[in-house]
Amino acid sequence: MRILAATHADLEQRTADGGFRADLFHRLNVIRLTLPPLRERAEDILPMARKFLAAFARENRKTILGFTEETKAALIAYPWPGNVRELRNAVERAVILGDGEKIGISDLPETLEPVRPEPALGDPVSLAVVEERHIRRILASAGSIQAAADTLGIDPATLWRKRKSYGI
Repeated sequence: MRILAATHADLEQRTADGGFRADLFHRLNVIRLTLPPLRERAEDILPMARKFLAAFARENRKTILGFTEETKAALIAYPWPGNVRELRNAVERAVILGDGEKIGISDLPETLEPVRPEPALGDPVSLAVVEERHIRRILASAGSIQAAADTLGIDPATLWRKRKSYGI
């Protein structure tokens, strides 16, 4: 029998802190694979989306040939907080709702609306816009609010207030 276990938590750290049983950790930790989140593997998004599209089109007996260019751009630009599962669900929804030869932007969930471009250093944007985007990115990659606050160099209470003011 083989057991495959997955988690977003750092089990080695949790074990050291006493939050995870050491004996169970050592039983599970035979081969460790680290797979970065989908937002860090943009090159994998379209190939996966095409495979999902083919499978769901066949399952729903639809002839859908692909994605529009606008849809491809939206798929690549979206940060995919739900990773592959969210991509799969978005493509399944698009196939079910789509009625053309290609999946259009209107077939995707509303959350995948085209993302405005990230401001670069020196662009004419307010400091608040830069701060909000930076906080969003740090929160997306940090394991906890405390870790995000530590990375940002601010108190967790300050981070809480900033999240509230930016609607994060």
